[in-house]
Amino acid sequence: VTGRGAVPWQYKIGQTEVTTGQWMAFYNTFYGRAPGLNTPASWGAVATGNPNVPFRLSTQPSASLWPVSGVTWRTSAMFCNWLHNDKRTDIGAIQNGAYDISTFGNVGNVFTDQRHHNPDARYWIPTLDEWLKAAYYDPNYGGQNDGGWWWKSVNGTNTDLVYGPPGQGQANTGFMLPNGGESQIPLGAYPGTRSPWGMLDAAGATREFTESVFQPDDVPYRLVAGSHWYSWFGGDEIYGIGGTFPSTVDIDLGFRVAAAVPSSGTVGLVMVCFLRVGLQRNRK
Repeated sequence: VTGRGAVPWQYKIGQTEVTTGQWMAFYNTFYGRAPGLNTPASWGAVATGNPNVPFRLSTQPSASLWPVSGVTWRTSAMFCNWLHNDKRTDIGAIQNGAYDISTFGNVGNVFTDQRHHNPDARYWIPTLDEWLKAAYYDPNYGGQNDGGWWWKSVNGTNTDLVYGPPGQGQANTGFMLPNGGESQIPLGAYPGTRSPWGMLDAAGATREFTESVFQPDDVPYRLVAGSHWYSWFGGDEIYGIGGTFPSTVDIDLGFRVAAAVPSSGTVGLVMVCFLRVGLQRNRK
């Protein structure tokens, strides 16, 4: 991550990862209509058997706030297209906007997907730099407007987080509960663990897709950041990143959304809560 984290523009980023409640309207709209759209491996919804409304919320407590995991990067990109297109219900609403899905494919082990979101995208999967800045950069690290980086925690400190259930720990990682209960802890359940910008759940729940590409040789990967439910290695240090293919389905993988800062008079944001990230000096 040397040299990473500088973002010379203002942007917004989701306070939490994408929730079941946010995902369900999108998925019910396009289920069975769009090739490549995959059902999450873990979320707070259940199948109904009704083709008109394929999924409903589970009756479990706070199911609408369970994170969505086990979707591919490509399906996540379709979700961003849908937001960009004001949640329209026609199939064109997920085909372009942030990403042109006609580029999605593979030649051997090399994906052909559009690498960067469209310049006019209103919503997109955050870049690694955008994610790092929102999680680890403190605009007042050394005092008012004197920015700097926290290295070991997404909590605005250099102290390792304590992992455990809400009320016992600071992040949803490094422990297991009966019947997979750790995946049913709602996002936002650790309000005291937040980045200096107010970002929640950067530690624990799912590892998060970024838009950025890592290509050490002939095979490119999409970078992922953050720890997840089953991390046992203290994966919240600033350098704890990895990579995956855009077609990979992994229960550990989820994402949050980045967004453009709207101009005056723009229609309000469609997500539950975005954080605005500023322009302070921030190169790591």
